[in-house]
Amino acid sequence: MHLSRSGRLIFLGAVLVLLGSAALAAWYFTLPTPPLVSPEPGPPQPDQPPPDPRVVFDSPYRNVKPGVGYVGDAACAKCHQALTKSYHAHPMGRSAALVPQATPIEKYAPSGRTEFTSGPFALSIEKSPTEVRHRVRVLEPTPVPVDDVIIPAEIAIGSGTRGRSYLSVESGAVWQTPVSWFGPEDRWDVSPGFHLGSMARRAIVPECLYCHVDRVEPVPGADNRYREPLLPVQAAIGCERCHGPGTLHVAERTAGTAPQTDTSIVNPRHLAPALQSAICEQCHLQGEERVPRRGRDLFEYRPGLPFEQFVSVYVRHPDLAAANRSVGQFEQMEQSRCFTGSRGALLCTSCHDPHSAPDAPVRDAYYRQRCLSCHKSQGCALPEPDRRAKNDSCVACHMPKAASANIIHASVTNHRVPRTAGTGPVPKGLPFAEPPLLRFRSGPFSPTDDERERDLGIALVGFAKKRLPPEITTRSDLRSLATERLRASLARWPGDADAWRALASTRSDPAEAVEKFRAARNALALNPESETALAGLVEAATLAERYDAALEAADTRLRVNPTAVDPLLSRAIVHLARNDWERAEADCRAALRINPLHPQVRTYLGACLHKRGDPAAGQREHQTALRFEPDVRAQAGLREWYRQTTR
Repeated sequence: MHLSRSGRLIFLGAVLVLLGSAALAAWYFTLPTPPLVSPEPGPPQPDQPPPDPRVVFDSPYRNVKPGVGYVGDAACAKCHQALTKSYHAHPMGRSAALVPQATPIEKYAPSGRTEFTSGPFALSIEKSPTEVRHRVRVLEPTPVPVDDVIIPAEIAIGSGTRGRSYLSVESGAVWQTPVSWFGPEDRWDVSPGFHLGSMARRAIVPECLYCHVDRVEPVPGADNRYREPLLPVQAAIGCERCHGPGTLHVAERTAGTAPQTDTSIVNPRHLAPALQSAICEQCHLQGEERVPRRGRDLFEYRPGLPFEQFVSVYVRHPDLAAANRSVGQFEQMEQSRCFTGSRGALLCTSCHDPHSAPDAPVRDAYYRQRCLSCHKSQGCALPEPDRRAKNDSCVACHMPKAASANIIHASVTNHRVPRTAGTGPVPKGLPFAEPPLLRFRSGPFSPTDDERERDLGIALVGFAKKRLPPEITTRSDLRSLATERLRASLARWPGDADAWRALASTRSDPAEAVEKFRAARNALALNPESETALAGLVEAATLAERYDAALEAADTRLRVNPTAVDPLLSRAIVHLARNDWERAEADCRAALRINPLHPQVRTYLGACLHKRGDPAAGQREHQTALRFEPDVRAQAGLREWYRQTTR
C-alpha cells in the first residue's frame, strides 16, 4: 500500500509536530541530501567488544574490577563514623531522599495546599500526613472537559542549596513532576525546562539518576525504567561514588586480612591528578553532549579509572560558548589562569572538601584561605574598606555569581576565576563549515582518531535535535557533518547499534526512506531491547510505507513502557499515515488518559473525530489543544497540520 499525497503530508506533519521545532524541521528538509549508502544484505552481526578498561587498565586498586559489589554508607560508618557523618551534611550527601525523610526546606501552606499559576494552568502542592502530590489543572473552561493531572512526589532530588525537584515512580518507570522548590527565592515554581502541555511529567533517563542518586540499575535499553527496588541501598550519593565499590574492602577489613598498603579500595588522594579529576568529571563535566564510548556504558565507570575511556564529552566550540552556563563549572575551571598556571595540578579538591562543606558564617574565610595557599605573596589590591564591605571574600570579586543562561531561577559561580569581575567572553560565532562541538579533552587516555570521529558523529546528531541559534544552523550543515562520520565509522564497525541509530535519525526526506529504514532496522537488530531503537524503527518504517514493521515495533514499544504517552503517540501517527482514523482515535484517547493536556495528541484526536463524521467535536478538541500550546510557532504548526488533514 502506498501513501497518498494527503497521507504522506499527514505522516510528515505529524512527525514534525511531534518534534516540535521549526528550526529542526528546516534542518531536516532544506539541506542537501548525501547519496545513499550501498544496501546491506541483512542486519549486521555485533562487533567484537573492545577491551574493558575495568579489566585491562593498569591500576593498583583491585575494586575497579567489574565483579566487586557495593555496600552502602552504613557499612562505611562502622569504621569511619565521623567522616561519614560530616559527609552526610555535605550537598552530595544530601543529593536525594524519600520525600517523607527529606530534611524540610520547603514552605507548605498550613492548609496543606499551595497553588501558583503558569500560563493557562494552576499548579498545586498538596501535602497530607502520608503523601505529597502535585496537581496541574486548567484555569479557564475549555471547549471540552479536561481532567486534572495528579502526580505523587515520592523522591526529593537536590541538596536544597539551590532547590529541589521531585520524582514519581510508576511500575518501575521514573518521572519528574512539573513542580520544583527554588531555595534562593523561597518559592514554588514550574520545574526548569517544562512544557506543561506535552510535558506534564518528564521521563528521567539513567544519566540523570546516575548523578543525583546513589545507585540504580536501569532496565537494559529502557528510556526511564529501572529494576526494583529503585534505590536498593540508599537514596543520596554515597562514599562509593568517589572511592569505588566496597565489598572487597569491607570483607578484608572485617577478616583482618587487608595488606599494609590497602589496595582494596580507591583512595583518591593517591591518584594521579588526571584520575582524581576523572572522579569529579562523572557528574560535574556535563558538556553539551555526552556519548558513551563504543561498547561501553556510563554505569560501568569506577573511580581510579579514566572517565574518558567510558564517555566522550563534547563542549561547544570556543567561539560559541556562553560564559554563564550552569553546567559549565568544570570546563570553566580548566580555562582559568589558576588551572593553566598550575600546569594541571589545580583540582576541584584544591578548593572543595568532598567530605564536608563550610557553614555560611565561615564560608568566606574558608575559601579565602584556599586562595591564599597559592596567592599569599600577592595580597589583595582592594582598599581595606572595600574588602570589609565584601566580608574579605576573594570569591565575591573573582568568582562572581551570575544568572544562569540555561536554568531559570539559578545562579552559577564563575569558575573561570577572572582577575576582574565581568560577564566573561562573548561568543564570537562559528567559523564557516566547522563542527560546532569539540571533544573536551585529548589526553593520554583519549580514543583513537577513528573512535573520536565516531563519537563526534553521534554527538552532532544529538546536538542538532536541540533548539539552536542561527549562527550554528546557518553555518554548519550538521546533517552532512554527522552523516559522513557515521558512515565511515559503520564501514569499520558495522555492529555499532548506537551509530546505526544516529544515522537513521539523520535521514528524514522521503527519498531517503529506504536508507533510514535499513539503518533503524540494523540498530534494533543489534539492540532489540532498546526503546529508542524501537521508536526509530516506527518512524523509519512509516516513512518507508512498511506499515507492518512500524506497527510491530510500536506494539513492542507500548508493551515495554505502557505508562508513557510517546509510544501511544507514535503508534497513532502510523495509523494516521494509513488513514486508519478509528485506531488512531483509540490511541489518542489512551494517551490522554495518561496526560489530558497534551496539545499534539488533542489535535490528532480532533482530526480523527472530523474524519469519522463529527467535525464540530474535532474542532473543539483542536481549539482545546491550542490553549495548551504556549509556543507561537508550534501553534501555527498545529493549525496548519489540522487544516491540511481535515480539508
